[in-house]
Amino acid sequence: MSTLTIHPADMDQETAIRLFLDALHVNYKTSEKETDETEYLSASPAMKEHLNKAVQQDKNNEGSQVSLDDIWK
Repeated sequence: MSTLTIHPADMDQETAIRLFLDALHVNYKTSEKETDETEYLSASPAMKEHLNKAVQQDKNNEGSQVSLDDIWK
Protein backbone atom coordinates (compact mmCIF):
# COMPACT_ATOMS: atom_id res chain seq x y z
CA MET A 1 0.00 0.00 0.00
CA SER A 2 1.05 3.56 -0.52
CA THR A 3 0.54 6.58 1.69
CA LEU A 4 -1.31 9.59 0.38
CA THR A 5 -0.83 13.05 1.83
CA ILE A 6 -3.68 15.40 1.05
CA HIS A 7 -3.76 19.13 1.79
CA PRO A 8 -7.33 20.45 1.58
CA ALA A 9 -7.56 24.19 1.00
CA ASP A 10 -10.45 24.68 3.40
CA MET A 11 -12.89 22.91 5.69
CA ASP A 12 -15.35 22.26 2.84
CA GLN A 13 -12.70 20.33 0.92
CA GLU A 14 -11.65 18.44 4.03
CA THR A 15 -15.24 17.49 4.76
CA ALA A 16 -15.80 16.31 1.18
CA ILE A 17 -12.64 14.20 1.28
CA ARG A 18 -13.58 12.66 4.63
CA LEU A 19 -17.09 11.84 3.41
CA PHE A 20 -15.66 10.28 0.26
CA LEU A 21 -13.18 8.16 2.23
CA ASP A 22 -15.89 7.15 4.70
CA ALA A 23 -18.17 6.09 1.84
CA LEU A 24 -15.40 3.88 0.48
CA HIS A 25 -14.65 2.52 3.98
CA VAL A 26 -11.06 3.75 3.72
CA ASN A 27 -9.25 4.07 7.03
CA TYR A 28 -7.42 7.35 7.52
CA LYS A 29 -5.87 9.40 10.25
CA THR A 30 -5.11 13.07 10.61
CA SER A 31 -1.95 14.67 11.90
CA GLU A 32 -3.74 17.66 13.40
CA LYS A 33 -6.12 17.58 16.33
CA GLU A 34 -9.31 15.70 15.61
CA THR A 35 -12.41 17.85 15.41
CA ASP A 36 -15.38 16.77 17.42
CA GLU A 37 -18.19 15.08 15.49
CA THR A 38 -20.58 18.02 15.71
CA GLU A 39 -17.98 20.42 14.33
CA TYR A 40 -17.10 17.96 11.56
CA LEU A 41 -20.72 17.42 10.55
CA SER A 42 -21.54 21.11 10.82
CA ALA A 43 -18.85 21.93 8.27
CA SER A 44 -21.17 20.77 5.50
CA PRO A 45 -24.15 23.12 4.98
CA ALA A 46 -26.44 20.20 4.14
CA MET A 47 -25.42 18.22 7.22
CA LYS A 48 -25.68 21.31 9.41
CA GLU A 49 -29.26 21.75 8.21
CA HIS A 50 -30.04 18.11 9.04
CA LEU A 51 -28.48 18.46 12.50
CA ASN A 52 -30.40 21.65 13.23
CA LYS A 53 -33.64 19.99 12.12
CA ALA A 54 -32.96 16.98 14.34
CA VAL A 55 -32.19 19.20 17.33
CA GLN A 56 -35.41 21.15 16.76
CA GLN A 57 -37.43 17.92 16.46
CA ASP A 58 -35.91 16.72 19.72
CA LYS A 59 -36.82 19.97 21.46
CA ASN A 60 -40.40 19.63 20.16
CA ASN A 61 -40.59 15.96 21.26
CA GLU A 62 -41.13 14.96 17.64
CA GLY A 63 -38.53 12.19 17.70
CA SER A 64 -39.27 8.52 17.76
CA GLN A 65 -37.81 5.74 19.85
CA VAL A 66 -36.51 2.54 18.34
CA SER A 67 -35.53 -0.40 20.49
CA LEU A 68 -32.12 -1.95 19.97
CA ASP A 69 -33.79 -5.15 18.79
CA ASP A 70 -35.56 -3.27 15.99
CA ILE A 71 -32.51 -1.38 14.68
CA TRP A 72 -31.18 -4.28 12.63
CA LYS A 73 -34.50 -5.44 11.21
